[in-house]
Order: sequence, then structure tokens, then C-alpha cells
Amino acid sequence: MPHLNIEIALMFVAYAALMLYIGFYFFKKNKSTEDYFLGRREVGPVISALSAGASDMSGWLLMGLPGALYVSGFIEGYIAIGLVVGATLNWLFVAKRLRIYTGIIANSITIPDYLEARFHDDKHILRVVCAIVILIFFTFYVSSGLVSGAKLFEETFGIAYDYALTTGTLIIVAYTFFGGYKAVCWTDMIQGLLMLGALIVVPVVMLMHLGGFKEAKNYIFTSDNASQNILKIQKEIPQILSNLNSIENITEITSLVQDLNHSKDGILSTKNIKEKFKNDENILKLFNNDLKNSLTFSEFANKLNSALTMQKKEKDTKELYNLLDAFSKLSLMDKNRLEWFEGISFLGIISALAWGLGYFGQPHILVRFMSIRSVKDIPMATFVGISWMSLCLISTCFMGILGIAYVNKFNLSLHDPEKIFIVMSQLLFNPWIAGILLSAILAAIMSTASSQLLVSSATIAEDFYKRILHKDAPNKTVMNLGRAGVLIVAVVAFLISTDKNSSVLEIVAYAWAGFGASFGSVMLFSLFWENMTKAGAIAGMISGTLGVVIWKNFIAQYFALYELVPAFLFASLMIVFVSFVTKTQASVKESYKNMLKHL
Repeated sequence: MPHLNIEIALMFVAYAALMLYIGFYFFKKNKSTEDYFLGRREVGPVISALSAGASDMSGWLLMGLPGALYVSGFIEGYIAIGLVVGATLNWLFVAKRLRIYTGIIANSITIPDYLEARFHDDKHILRVVCAIVILIFFTFYVSSGLVSGAKLFEETFGIAYDYALTTGTLIIVAYTFFGGYKAVCWTDMIQGLLMLGALIVVPVVMLMHLGGFKEAKNYIFTSDNASQNILKIQKEIPQILSNLNSIENITEITSLVQDLNHSKDGILSTKNIKEKFKNDENILKLFNNDLKNSLTFSEFANKLNSALTMQKKEKDTKELYNLLDAFSKLSLMDKNRLEWFEGISFLGIISALAWGLGYFGQPHILVRFMSIRSVKDIPMATFVGISWMSLCLISTCFMGILGIAYVNKFNLSLHDPEKIFIVMSQLLFNPWIAGILLSAILAAIMSTASSQLLVSSATIAEDFYKRILHKDAPNKTVMNLGRAGVLIVAVVAFLISTDKNSSVLEIVAYAWAGFGASFGSVMLFSLFWENMTKAGAIAGMISGTLGVVIWKNFIAQYFALYELVPAFLFASLMIVFVSFVTKTQASVKESYKNMLKHL
């Protein structure tokens, strides 16, 4: 367990204090709901671009994605490719139209505001549906940030997960609660630059320590070769168990130990246990009767070695039998992590690239388009945003891959692949620099979680309270209710985050799909199809949401396709079908044509 490092702790405190200062500074400047929720549409292109990027790239950029590449290799890089393409298309085609409609045609502060104005929904049905979807999926999304923060504090300072989770939550909530949109944008800019610097520096230093790409490639190749041998021997374990004392089987077990030590990055955890063996006695013993534990391949090799010694000296095969029996009941991957095509299906590639499809429906990113100072600033913002994003994603992918080589070369024990950036920062740099680098994770977490909390609070205060329940509510009351909304969503997200084995990437993937399918389909059609109707928008929103939930929970286990893809297609079909069988209001068409005139 790491000990408390004073230098790193001081850097964390200094960073958190700077963010909180910015929050308090803008607290005094918020005079209206447009100030608090949209920054009075005065945000310049560079800040808008970096804010959009930083709020998009949450803790999963420095933890979830490198962890995925560490485990599965370059095939996870398709996610990065899909994201860059999706973000570029979002800036090129969505930003300008959305800024014109929400700033010129209708004074919309939130995405539900825009959709209600776009379809002249006087009954607020669409607003309510939007608000419910936002609150559901953002609660999960915020939860992923809190899990990232908890893992950061747990690994860095050695404090218990629950205390780490509480600390991170309090910091994020505090500056969002007071500062509002401008505070979030300015801190996002600082955080975005910090994230980029950290993501470039850490992989470069890792590569220097490894001795270059060729050396790194050799260690990865050796590890993957060993993992393939391990998989072959695992299939032979039932035969080996039938006669543990035979020389041939002892030789096989010895080979297994050697291969396990040549693949030190391998990890055995609850995710490896086949469903029917969850309560198996030998499985429980392997994890010391606590399925929250995990074992590296090296640690399992040591257990096998000890059992082999006992078998040779004392003729006692019980421990060896139990370990091999447990090992035979685990699911292992056939790894070839330097390949882009081998080991991945066509559906797997589609699923990874489809992450880019989610961009069209992320409210915390879309709101950046609404707040930008002028449509003339969009080209500059596009260049800055996509350049920043491309550099960050390339660097984080290399960090995950290089982590495999580093762990094997220097014989490290890494139980959680999502902590590779944390471990590397602590090992490769002096505590002061490490403190700055690790603050980049806190930056990524804070930038996204704060944006999501702000959109959620706007949904509660602006979309529910002011627009539906109390239209004449004073600005101060609405802002205070918005701050209360920050607390409500944070508390629910906190409760979801209490499981320390939660995967940051898995939580993000679910929320990303939810928004991409529900809002993404509706936003694209609303901005590019004149004949879309209110009923079509409602149908698309509901069907996209249900599509994600149903596919993820009931179909995905049989058909390996990212839930965003079928749900987005289903929502789009529903929008088209329902729009064709319902009538478009003349005033709705007129507003749409008015938007086109300003392009």
C-alpha cells in the first residue's frame, strides 16, 4: 500500500485550491441563469474548444482507455479513431447550426430548451422526456468520474476506497456548486492543457526507460506468446489433474509456471471466473475468500511453485490440485496485442468505431457549441479542439501499450490496468513532478464531472422548475435550485460508485451509448431534416433510450455489438416513421428555414 507522500499531497492541495478559487471568483459574477448555465454566450474559441475536449475526455482518457489497451492491445485503438472522426464531424456539421438556432432563432439555455423551441412543444412533453434521460445517464456518467477519482486517491495516498471516493466527490461538487459555467470553462482550459502535457511526457519517458520501440515490442511479444501457451496448457488441465505425479504432467505444470512469469502483466480477477463457478470452493480459496481481490500471473506462479515444492517434498498434491482446478475454471484471453485485425471480429471493429457516433448526443459537449461567442469562432475552435484531442488519444494509446512492456521488463505487480498512468507517474518522476502529472487525472475527472453536474442541475432548475412548475421564478431561486441539483445528482452518483471493482470504461460506455442513441439521433435529424415532427422527436428519444437499456441487459451477452449501434438505428427509424405519419406544423418549418438563412 502506498504511503502518504507529502510532496504529491501538496501539489494536489495546490491544484484543488486553484480550481476552488476559480469557482469562488465566478460565484460573485453570476447574476442570471444564463450566466450560471451558459456563461452569457461570451466564451472564446480556444476556451470553448479546450473546454469541450476536457469535459469530453474524463478520467477514462487517463485510466479507462490506457487500461483497455493494456489488456487487449491495439484493437482498442479503434475507439480512439472513432472518437476523432465523430468529434470532427460534430464540430463541422452540428456546431454552427446549433449555435445559430439557440442564439438567434430561439434563446435556448439547455438542450431541452432547444428541442422544445425547435418543435414548438407548448405542452413540455419533449422537455420532460429529455430531462429524465439526462438525469438517468448523467448520474451514471458522473459515477464513472467519481470511481476514477477514488482509484486515484486510493493508489496515490493508500487511503481506503470509501474515503478516497468521498474526498474526490467533495472537491468536484464544491467548485461546480459555486462557480457555474464560466468557472467550468476556465478550469477546463487549464485542465485540458495539463492533461495534454502529462499524456505526452509520461509515454516519452516510459519509452526512454524501455530502450526504444524495438525493445518494448520484444517484451510485449514475449508476454503474448506466453499467454498463448498458458491458454493451451489450461485446456489440458483436466487430463493433468488425473495424474499429478506423472513426470510428463509435472513438466507441463513447470512450463505453466515459466509462462506465467513471462507474462507478468496478466491478471486473474472476478471478471475471469466463468459464471457457473462463482461459488466454487477452490475459486474462493484462490482469491482468499474475497472476490474483490485479484492476482497477477506472477503471484499465481508463486503459488503454483510453492504447491509443486510441497508435492515433491511431502508428496502432498492437495494444494496443487486445488490451484489447478481453480485455474481451469477461469476465462483467459488469447492475446496478440500488437495486431490491428487479428483477434477482433467485424462487429468488434464496428462497436469500437461506433463510439464516434455518440458525440452527436452528448449534452455537456453540445452546450459548448451553444455558448461559443460567435459562429465565426467555430473554425478556430474546431482546429484547436481536434488537434488537442488527437494528440491526447495517440499518447494515451501508446501509454497503455508501453505499460505492458514496462511491467514485464521491471517486474511490477499491477492489479488494476486502469491505474497504469498513476503507477508510471509515481515511478518515473520525482514527487513534485508526479504530483503535477497525477493532478492531470484529477483535472480530467473534475472537468467532465463538473460539466455533467452543471447540465444535470440546469435540467432540474431550468427545465423542470422554471419552465414547467414556476415560470416567474426569480433568477436567484433558480440558481440556488440548480446548486441543489448538483448535490442531488452527486449523492446518487456517489452511491453508485461505492463498488471499488467498477470499471471506469464500462460505466462511461453505457452512459455514452445512452446519450448517443437518444439525443444523438434526435439532434442530427432536428438540425438537418425540415419535416421532422415533435412526435418523431419524442419517439426517437424514448426508443433510443430503451434500445440501449434492453440491448445492454438482455441481448449483448448473445450478440457482441456495442449497444449504441442498434439503439441509434432503431431511434432513427422511429423518428423517420413517426414523422411521416404525423403532421409538421407550419411554424416549425418556418423556424427551420429561418435557421438555414443564417448559415
